[in-house]
This record gives sequence, structure tokens and C-alpha cells, in this order.
Amino acid sequence: MAKSKESVDIEIRKGSLVDTGDKEEPKEEEEAWGNKTQFILACIGLAVGLGNVWRFPYLLQKNGGGAFLIPYFLMLLIEGLPMMYVEMAIGQYFRGGSIVSWEKIHPSLKGVGMCCVAISSFLCIYYVMVIAWIINYLWVSLRPVPPYAGCDYTEDVCCTHDKTLYYWYTVVLQASPSIDDGGDGPAWHLVVFLILAWIVTYLCVFQGVKSTGKAAYFAATFPYVCLLILLIRGVTLPGADIGLKALFTPKWERLGDPRVWIAAATQTFFSLSLGFGALVAFASFMPYKNNVTHDAILVALVNSFTSVLAGLCIYAILGFRSSVTGVSIDEVEAGTGITFVAITEAVTQMDGTPFFAFVFFFMLFNLGISSQFGTLAGLMTPLYNDLKLFGTARKELCVAVLAIVFLLIGLIFTPGNGEYILQLFNNYPVTMPLLVVGITEIIATGWIFGIENFDAAIRDMTGAPCPLYFKICIKYISPAVMIVLLAWLLVYSMINVETYGAFVNCNPDDALQNKTITFTENKELPQWARVMGGLMILICVLPVAVYGVWKHMTLDEIKQAIRGRRVYEIGEKPKSTSRGADVKVNYAVHDDGQQYDTVQ
Repeated sequence: MAKSKESVDIEIRKGSLVDTGDKEEPKEEEEAWGNKTQFILACIGLAVGLGNVWRFPYLLQKNGGGAFLIPYFLMLLIEGLPMMYVEMAIGQYFRGGSIVSWEKIHPSLKGVGMCCVAISSFLCIYYVMVIAWIINYLWVSLRPVPPYAGCDYTEDVCCTHDKTLYYWYTVVLQASPSIDDGGDGPAWHLVVFLILAWIVTYLCVFQGVKSTGKAAYFAATFPYVCLLILLIRGVTLPGADIGLKALFTPKWERLGDPRVWIAAATQTFFSLSLGFGALVAFASFMPYKNNVTHDAILVALVNSFTSVLAGLCIYAILGFRSSVTGVSIDEVEAGTGITFVAITEAVTQMDGTPFFAFVFFFMLFNLGISSQFGTLAGLMTPLYNDLKLFGTARKELCVAVLAIVFLLIGLIFTPGNGEYILQLFNNYPVTMPLLVVGITEIIATGWIFGIENFDAAIRDMTGAPCPLYFKICIKYISPAVMIVLLAWLLVYSMINVETYGAFVNCNPDDALQNKTITFTENKELPQWARVMGGLMILICVLPVAVYGVWKHMTLDEIKQAIRGRRVYEIGEKPKSTSRGADVKVNYAVHDDGQQYDTVQ
């Protein structure tokens, strides 16, 4: 006999346990974190990555200095933190990966999880190539005199005008002058380092959260030791004040520029690793009775603190570089321009170059590898547990197969045009699709699952209600902010011609005559590259549209969502029930008094 709407509503608001067979504590034989510290460190390692070092400081300096911190922390509060809270809470409550968790809210949302899988796959494929570059620098930094500190390996006069940039493009990347030109084929040293990067990643993931949690103890904490060493050295260098003033001197007038706010919103969303599904997967292995509210706030604050700390470190060193070389800080470019060129050059000017170079690149390696194995571990959960893609095969073998497939695809980044192709992967599938996921997740939580049901779930898991601030953000503010951000990205992509920076080397005659030297040239992306980027976006977002239409909500369900009257039975699944064995467990009570199974 179906329960009345009123009786179910009373049960939920009291936070009482209703045995629906929907939640469970991890059984001993199932995957679970060794302890809460492993979970927190794994989440920090996932969120704190290379972007905290080579993107945030650049954005801070370029978008108003200290004034940029106002929109940044505001966006953290109204966009980043609520989204992190949602992903952790949904994963912990529904006890599944990104596919099962969202499907349990409504079958039309299964495509959201599929989109997360596609985005994470693209990220895993190209991000490990960046780690391979870092391993290359880590290896050569062991020499008494690193090769990027001089030009002994070449007679090209261009090298003398920018040693580190020349080394980056001609030795490491062996870059060709065009994305259409693969050069002499794969750079075999990069192939070797790529294989090594995948071996390390595999060793951190092959046993699931058991190995991921242990790896996080070192990979998520040691970067802070390195940052502290570099910060102490950086602020004691001559010229450090130049960099710190450039970084933090507020330019209040920039707050009137909407692009500054867009940059803050973008950085907040992407730096927390939202939308990949990894946070959902990680939280699903936590005990059901865990204070997810505290966890989300802690990880988000640590991530932001790390960004500011990295900014202090990086710009103190860039100030020293500016005082020694005369190169303006304003000429530094984000991304590889900061790490493999500007900071590398500054390190060559320090006493004890090999030591500080090793510390810097070892820090980057740990930041990169913790994000990489975190994303891969989060990807394996929906593939292995939700979709049962590998059947009954051992997880160690499944991870190995996936790593080999991704490794083979990643070989496209090793020829002369590899870095340009990598930029396609960075600019297309992990930008706009992530926002599509974020918008869908936040609307699904605030409206389809319903903010009252979300509050009931939080009460049941933590013993405390969902804070009013989170309720307001999840239902109204966060969706609005992300929709505006997505609209801006769509407009921007339509009115701007996509370009890439190609290495064309300098003109030797200009170099000999000390004229203005340029090593790179902005070129328009060819048609095939734009099509390739569009296809990657389509692969990611298509499942959202397909399942949204195929398993669409009925008109009555939409009305219920708008009115906030979709009521789910909230409770903990018996421990004897296997993880994710049955998803037909959520019920919505409608105005007609009937009870409908929302999962088909």
C-alpha cells in the first residue's frame, strides 16, 4: 500500500531511517578508505594540481592583483564550494560512482555520469603527457649543470637569447612550426617518459582506493614541503619584492571589467576538479555516517590556500628573474610559459641550481601525479562498479588494460606537433562540457532530487541540517552563475578565431644584430583541428542529451520539481545488501496520491 504524501514527508523531515534498500556501509570485502585522512588527502591531491601553480598566480597578477581575490573568493563561496558539497554528498549518500549516483535521482540523469566518464578519459589521456614533460626536467636537473642552463648542445645563436625557451621547444618537444607538421615523428625520450608516467600512475591506482589512499599520504603532502622550501628561498632573493608587488598590488578599477569576474568563476570551477566524477566516486567509499559538510569545506579551503601560497612562491622567484634578466613580469605567459621557461630560467640564476630545480620539478611531479591517479581512480569506479564494463575480471587487470589504451592514444602528443594537439584536448573537452555537467548536477540536486530531500539526506548522514547558505546557493545562485559562465564561453567561442602559439624559432640575423626576438607565432587553427575539438565536445555532452530525451521526465515530474514536491524516502541501506545491487529504490510522491518508481 502506497504511503500518503504527508506521512512520507513527516518521516523525511524528522530525519528518521526508512529501510528502502538504498544505502549501505562499505562491507569489509568491498572497497573503502583505510581512514578519513586518506580520503581527505586524496581529495586534496585531486583538487590541488598544476593549475594552482601555473594558472592561478598568472590570473591573479593579470586581473587586478589583490583586487582579484575579491571575485575569486566570492565565486568560491557561491559556485565552487556548493558544487564540491553537492558532489561529495551525492556520492556518499547514493554509494556509487557518477553514473549510478545520478541515475538513482532520475534515469534521465544517467547521461551526466557518462559525460563525466568521457571528460575524465580525455583528461587522463593528455594530463599524463604533462607529467612526462616534468619527468624529463626532473631527470636532467640531476646533472651538476642542467642542459637548459646553457647552449653547449647547439650552435644556433637563437639559443643565447632565451636558453630555457629554446631548450623547451627544440630539445624537449622537438616542436614543428605547425600543427599540420608532425616533424620527424615521435620524440623517443618523451615516449619513454610517458611510459614511466603511466607506470607510476598504475601503481597508485591498481588496487582501487586502497592503493590510492596510501599514495595520497606522500603525493598530497610533500608538495607543501617543496613549496615551503621554494617560498623561503624565493622571498630572500633580490628582486622578490618586484614580483610580490606585481602580484598583490590591487588594481581596483579592474573589478568593473566583467572578464575579471568570468576569470574568477572559471578558475574556481576548474581548480576544484568539479564535474569529473572523481569526487562523487571518492565519497562513495566513505562511511554513510560521515560529516561530508566539514569535508567539503576543508578541501575547498586547502585548495584556495595552496593557490595563494603558490602565487607567493612563483612571483617572488619571477621578481628575482626580472631583476637579473630585465624581462618584465608582464611578459610571462600562463601554463608551460611559467613552469618550463620563466621559473626554469630563474632557477638557473640561483646558487645551488640543481637542488632548487629538482625541488621545483619534484613538487610539480607530485602535484601532477596526485591529480592524475585521482582522476583515473574516479574513472574506474563508474566503469568497473557502475557499468560492470570489465565483468568479473580483477581490477588490477582492468586498470592495466585502460592504462595501456590511454598510453597508446597519448603517443599522439610525442611528435613535433604533439604539444599543439595537447592544447586541443585542454581547450575543448575539459572546458565547456564540465560546465554542462556542473549545471546539470546542481539543477538535479536542487530541483529534481529537491533541496528538502537533499537536506533530509544531509541530516541522516551527519545528524545536522544542510546549512541555509548551501541551500540557497544550490537551488538559485550557483545554477545562475554557471549558466552565465556557459553562455559567455559559447559567445566567446563564436566571436573569436581559435589560434595556437607555434614555435618558428628566431631569425638568426635579428639575433646577431640584437633586434627584437620572437620565437613563436600565433597561427589560426586549421579546419580539421576545429572539427576534432568539436567532436570531442560532442562525445562528452551527447550522453546528457540522449538520456535526457530517452529517459525524459514526465510532465507531472517536471511540475513536481518546479513546485519542490518530489519526495524521496531517505534512509540507510542494510549492510547485508551488496553495493549498488539495485537502483530501483527511490520513490517520488505526487499530487495525485500515487507512488511512482523513478528508476526504470
